[in-house]
Amino acid sequence: MSRIGHPRKSASIGAGYRWSCLLLTFTSLVTIASGSTSTPSTVAAPIMENIIPSESESQIHVVFSDVDGTLVHYPTKMPRSERRNALLKLPPSSTGMRGVVSSKTLSLTQDIRKKGAKFVLVSGMRTSTFLNRVPFLPRADAYCTEAGGRIFYPVEPNEDGFVVKPQKYDGCTPEDMEPFSLVEDMAWRAKMEPVAGSYGLSDLKELSLNPSKIPSLNERDGLLWDFARHLTSKGYVLDLEGYSACFRVNQKQQTTISDEDFAALSNGQLKAWDGLGTSVNLSCVDFYPAASGKKNCCQYLAEKFCPDLNEETLLHQHAVCLCDDDNDVEMASACGHAYIPDISSENMAALIEKYPHHFTLTWGHATAHSGPAASEAALSLILERFHDDPVPESASAEIEQVEDW
Repeated sequence: MSRIGHPRKSASIGAGYRWSCLLLTFTSLVTIASGSTSTPSTVAAPIMENIIPSESESQIHVVFSDVDGTLVHYPTKMPRSERRNALLKLPPSSTGMRGVVSSKTLSLTQDIRKKGAKFVLVSGMRTSTFLNRVPFLPRADAYCTEAGGRIFYPVEPNEDGFVVKPQKYDGCTPEDMEPFSLVEDMAWRAKMEPVAGSYGLSDLKELSLNPSKIPSLNERDGLLWDFARHLTSKGYVLDLEGYSACFRVNQKQQTTISDEDFAALSNGQLKAWDGLGTSVNLSCVDFYPAASGKKNCCQYLAEKFCPDLNEETLLHQHAVCLCDDDNDVEMASACGHAYIPDISSENMAALIEKYPHHFTLTWGHATAHSGPAASEAALSLILERFHDDPVPESASAEIEQVEDW
């Protein structure tokens, strides 16, 4: 994963960092949909301009986190594990990427859950990749894949179906290691079907074993797939494997499309159709129903987990997130605060520099953290915002710098 330099005005970090913000209005939020030519920074600007710092903090009910580049990292060379903080190596993704997550990262996420907050993973990864990697990921209250197009919840294990058997890590408890199965939120899926159809294997076990066993593009009906066929007619090569509510255009896979043509797709000059959303993730362009996307997914889950709170201010007053890339910008802007363990895009860097009160950067020269240590620092800062009892030992342990990231 590429990294860019941190902004000149890095966000504040430290135990004394006590910013929260008051959202004056949500009506100015502009979504990345309908082929908008706005960059992520300009999309976020309307909502960010209506946020002001406050001395008080609201209780955190939900913590949303991206995965790749945020909790899972991709070192240039595999480092040695620290004492009592072993690194877990994840299975390779379909594109060959292989990341690592630290034991301390996994422990800290569970410490957050023990505080009573919900912890949710929100990723652009294809569902088939997620199913193979979930045993290595933090145990969560919900898992969102395909840029928010699919939502899964942990349930009691069903031995006849897909069963997750978590990998052991330093500091894990017997409860952390209990197997579980996954059930999809079909009410959310129904919101996607008018645009994305009902495609995708309902049998998660089969999908994890045979990700390519999905309907071909010509067998799919719906606006999303009509647009996909439109792109193929222009020569774009699409990545459909393991997706059912989203598809990806990867620049590395293009054979006849020029760099200029791909740029037109990524910057919105070649507009997505009305009813579709788009975002850039890992230097690829994702397309999905406009009702999907990380921010909308977060809003839906926050309302589900906190039904008695004001839905208009719920994300901003009671949710925080961890993230790093372009496709996280809307989520980061909507939540009350964003913690940044790494920066994977210039747009995110520019947003952090413009609105430093809204972001805490835990990666870079200013913090002396990188890779998993930056993730651990971000999670520790979130834990410090829970004042009801002492921070767990896993959060107060010294965080050492990891080289070669």
